[in-house]
Amino acid sequence: MKTQQKLTLPHIGNILTTFYKTRKINKTALARAIHRAKPTVHKYDTRSSLQCNVLWDISVAVQHNFFADLAANLPPTYTTNKPEDTTQAQRIAQLEEENKILTGQLELLKEVMGK
Repeated sequence: MKTQQKLTLPHIGNILTTFYKTRKINKTALARAIHRAKPTVHKYDTRSSLQCNVLWDISVAVQHNFFADLAANLPPTYTTNKPEDTTQAQRIAQLEEENKILTGQLELLKEVMGK
């Protein structure tokens, strides 16, 4: 294991507060959705950290991945077990193949037209 660099822990409460304001989330409705008291949900805004299960419940209730927001604060060199998304690579390969076919058809058309 390498020597760890000092990273600043993101303030979860600030992340939640910003999200609530931007998306106009009603905290009373959120409290009902996650089966917690309204004052408890309000206290989450001041907390620098939360238990994973609480953050998970909030994520599910508001349909937002706060864990990805946290992960975005880590250096890109850090490893993960997340499976690699290959859909873009597959789409690029498909488009490159289609481009080759269309280029060939264009050349053939130019030959036929005598240009």
